[in-house]
Amino acid sequence: MEIDVHMHSLYSPDSRSKPELMVKQAIAIGLGAIAVTDHDTWEGGRAAAKLAGNDTLIIPGAELKTEKGDLLALFVDEAITASTFARKVDEIHAKGGVAIVPHPGVSPRITRLELSMVDGYESFNAILSASSNRRSVEKASGLGKPGFGSSDAHLVREIGNGRTEVADCETLADLREVVLKNPRVSRMTRSNPIIHRTNEAILFGVKGIWKR
Repeated sequence: MEIDVHMHSLYSPDSRSKPELMVKQAIAIGLGAIAVTDHDTWEGGRAAAKLAGNDTLIIPGAELKTEKGDLLALFVDEAITASTFARKVDEIHAKGGVAIVPHPGVSPRITRLELSMVDGYESFNAILSASSNRRSVEKASGLGKPGFGSSDAHLVREIGNGRTEVADCETLADLREVVLKNPRVSRMTRSNPIIHRTNEAILFGVKGIWKR
């Protein structure tokens, strides 16, 4: 089945996407699971989980800000309170979660050391350029970490532009067991950069991206 483990809802300062529309889109395009990874909050994912029923799996998670760069905490449904990148990774693992580095190619403070600590990284991010995604792969080269394709959607229409194929699962527990076992990037469609950046610029004024 295909999954998309990085996207944002209206609970992030740089998105207006309603969880109910995100769930409908995920189901419509055949995604078996999604993670709504809002900035430093789990509220979007929790809202999506209430709406999804049995039609698609909602992976609990969030995108955390650290001194090194962003970090996805997946399969964790509670706040990560540690203060540093390394300690956040340890806390995610202690709570049974999966730690993924998103867009390392545009995160200059994320080095091979940080990538060696986590479970995987984004090898394709649909809002990045081809050269930025290549830098992500180059950074992780030789570390033996699985790469994931994600949309990093801030608009509903962007969901699924980056996808990862994993073994078919019926429950979150099953998905947690297989998600790191040979995931394969299955779709690499770049989101329209003009539309994406225009949306960000509008929300900068309306919601205040600086609040992050």
